Amino acid sequence: MLVAMTWRRCLSLAACIWIFIPVHAARADGDFERHVAEAVRLYDDLEYERALEQLDRARGSLRGSRDRVTLALHRGIISADLGRWQAARDEFRSALLLEPEARLPLRVSPKVAREFEAQRALAKAELARRRKDSPTREAALIEPPETESVADASSGLPAALTPTEQATVSSPVEVQARTATSSASWRRIGGRQVPLASLVLLGAGIAATGTGTVFGVSSRGRLADAREARFHEQLVEHHGRAQRSARTANVLFGTAGIAAAGALVTWLLLGERDEAVTQQGGAR
Repeated sequence: MLVAMTWRRCLSLAACIWIFIPVHAARADGDFERHVAEAVRLYDDLEYERALEQLDRARGSLRGSRDRVTLALHRGIISADLGRWQAARDEFRSALLLEPEARLPLRVSPKVAREFEAQRALAKAELARRRKDSPTREAALIEPPETESVADASSGLPAALTPTEQATVSSPVEVQARTATSSASWRRIGGRQVPLASLVLLGAGIAATGTGTVFGVSSRGRLADAREARFHEQLVEHHGRAQRSARTANVLFGTAGIAAAGALVTWLLLGERDEAVTQQGGAR
C-alpha cells in the first residue's frame, strides 16, 4: 500500500512538471513578444521613453541570442531617434556581433540606416580579428617542451652522445618499431612472407584476366550473331560490337600481364631489401 502511494505521488509530481514547464516556457515567449509589440506601438505613437520601458521589461523574458538581437535592434532604433547616438551604436554593434547579417526590424531614416551599416562593418571587422587572433592565442597558451639535458633511460643511450651519434644508434624500442612497420607491409602465405604490394598487383592481374575473359566470350558471341544476321545492317552492328569487345579484352589481358610482372618484380626487390634490413638489424 505504501509503495503504491509513493508511486502515485511520483507520477503526480512528474505530471505537474511536464505540464508546468511547457506552459511556463510558452508564457515567457509570449511575454517577450508582447512587450516588443507594445514597444513598437508606442514607438509609432512617438512615445519613445515608454517604448524603452517596455523593452526593459522584455529583457526579463529573453530566451536566446535571437531575442537579444531583436531587443538590441529595437533599442538602437529608439535611442537613435532620441538623439542618443552612442547608445544606439552600442546596441547596433552588440546585435551585429551576435548576427552580422541582421536587418533592422523597423523603417528608419537614412541617417539611422547609414549608422547601422557603419556598425555592421565594424562588427564584421571585429569578428574577423577575433577569428584571426584565436589560433595565435591558443598557440601562446601551449608552452614549448623543455629540452632534457640527459638521455631517456628507456632509450639505453648515454647522455654524452651527440644527437647525430644518437641517430645512428638504434635502441630496442626503435628496432621493434621498425620490425612492426616492416611486418605491416608483408603477409605470410604457406609459411613464407610475401610483400603486400605483390599481393595487390597479383589480385589486380587476376581481376583483369577475369574481366578480359568475359569480354572475349562476349566478342565471340557477337561474331556468331554477325554470321547469322540476315541483313547487312545487323551484320555491321554485331561485327562492330565484337571488335569493341575484343579490343577491350586485349587491353585487359595486357593489364593483367603488366600486373603479374609488377607483382614478380616487387616480390624480388622488396624481398632483397627486407633481407638486407634484417641482416643489418641482426648485425647491430
